[in-house]
Amino acid sequence: MAAETDPRPPTAPVFDLVRRAQQGDRSAVPGLRKLLDADPELWRHYGDLAGHAKSAWLDLLAGPDLALREAAERKVAELEEELAGPDPSPLERVLAQRAAACWVQVHHADALYARAAGSGVPAAGLRELLARQESAHRKLLAAIKQLAVVRKLIRPGLSAWQVAMGTAGGWSAAPASGRAAVPAPRLVVAN
Repeated sequence: MAAETDPRPPTAPVFDLVRRAQQGDRSAVPGLRKLLDADPELWRHYGDLAGHAKSAWLDLLAGPDLALREAAERKVAELEEELAGPDPSPLERVLAQRAAACWVQVHHADALYARAAGSGVPAAGLRELLARQESAHRKLLAAIKQLAVVRKLIRPGLSAWQVAMGTAGGWSAAPASGRAAVPAPRLVVAN
């Protein structure tokens, strides 16, 4: 889980406070709030629900294989970073996390189906695994599509007018000194 990567081991009083809160002791809440207010990294780390979900999927995928778990965790982090892109908005970051979690689910479903297909699992079991695989794939595609839609809304591409007029991206249709003029594209309007 994400808690395993926390570099600061909790002190005995902190551990006791958290244990009491986890067991439903309401008297621990004021102290817990002070602790979380004093160190926002604590609540950011332990409250990272997307991280906990990814971690649970990675646990399922890797099982007891810690080498696979570590490598897959790094691959998912790299994928998430690539999907988020440079300087992502909060919404892009959330959708990149979702797409990365769905990516893990797809590959987990793929592995389950592949193992079952070669081991004599009854047809009904294979159909269920195939449905799970297809569902995970649809979720991944939906997450990717939403990320693309949000990215397009946040950072719209060039309009046809900008391209035609040559005013986008810092270039213009005006010739550079010493070069022949390039005729500007003509817009044709069909009636």
